[in-house]
Amino acid sequence: MRYKIKFTFKDELKLPIHYNHLIQGLIYSHISNVDERNRIHDYGFMVGAKKIKLMTFSKIFGLYNIDKNYIIFKPPVELIFASYYDEISSEIAYNLLADENIFLNSTKINVIDIKSHSFDDEKYKNIKYYMIEMISPLTVYITQNNHRKTFFSPWSPEFENAISNNISTKFSAISNNRNFLFNIRPNNIKNNKDEKVIYFKDTLIKGYNGIFTLKTDSEVMKMLYYTGIGSKNSEGFGCFNILGDKI
Repeated sequence: MRYKIKFTFKDELKLPIHYNHLIQGLIYSHISNVDERNRIHDYGFMVGAKKIKLMTFSKIFGLYNIDKNYIIFKPPVELIFASYYDEISSEIAYNLLADENIFLNSTKINVIDIKSHSFDDEKYKNIKYYMIEMISPLTVYITQNNHRKTFFSPWSPEFENAISNNISTKFSAISNNRNFLFNIRPNNIKNNKDEKVIYFKDTLIKGYNGIFTLKTDSEVMKMLYYTGIGSKNSEGFGCFNILGDKI
């Protein structure tokens, strides 16, 4: 399930420019069972040696100003988060709505509305082409033997294959189906505007905004809609809207 959360606060919400870790912490802290929370945070769903979290979230949407290393939002603001597993996302949404004592970077926030949205199986069952718009950057990479990461741009030949391999790993966590159709191409011309360099705590991650055309099966699209496309989804990367949908 996927949820759009609207929240408000008094005067302003001041966050560091690189705030993804704060949103991740907010989401995880509203999983009631501590053991389950730690399992999802630390391991998720193991596929061999890989840890798959099967959840994602967007950037914060709202009016803001930039002040040096901070982004200052005016109320209200909105955020989208999703998980492939309904019981996890619905619990988080319920607990956020019920919690009257939420703080984000020392600012008290109040959730004033939550809307749920499901992937429309009937609408998309025979669809092969999708146009998506990133609402948090899409990132894919390989890790070298020296643990250095090489990130791929949407215009590099390795980009599509890296995403396809990531999809295969995610599928292994939820299904025995390893055969799927997948192609992706950027609709934007190559530019620096869509490239985003974000620090998750002390880790540099390079990702890309923009609009992409996907050719894939509805089963794959449904999974990506709830888990995010590419890597680092649970750290706030790879969340997207299907153009034409209302969330």
